[in-house]
Amino acid sequence: MTIFPRNATASLLVAISAGALMNACASAPPTVRMVSSPDIPAAEGTVQATSGDNGNTALHVEVRHLAKPEKVSSEATTYVVWVRPGAGGRPQNLGALKVDGDLRGTLSTVTPMRRFDVFITAERSPTVSLPSARNLLSASIAR
Repeated sequence: MTIFPRNATASLLVAISAGALMNACASAPPTVRMVSSPDIPAAEGTVQATSGDNGNTALHVEVRHLAKPEKVSSEATTYVVWVRPGAGGRPQNLGALKVDGDLRGTLSTVTPMRRFDVFITAERSPTVSLPSARNLLSASIAR
């Protein structure tokens, strides 16, 4: 039976724990906090952008404390997640953000863009081709 000195055992445990923590952090996708509009100050959102298949960007958008769309705009029935290329190109509708009874919502999707702004608007329909004038939550992504 091999007995390690007390300091050597403690050092070994610290080194193993630090290595496990670094590996866990390295494998977790970076999370970008979204900025909320003064129209909905309680809302919080995050975006995770990772490398997807064929060089695409896999996005996971999560929101909390997001009021029902009709409370934000009288004509709205849904929230839509958009991306706009970093060079200020035309926005693209990525899909409707489904918000549950606890005012939480998620959308997971893919875009070919690598540098872009992602933002959320309240809309009359999930299939609108242009966003309304008010961005409610927004973030910039560069990967």
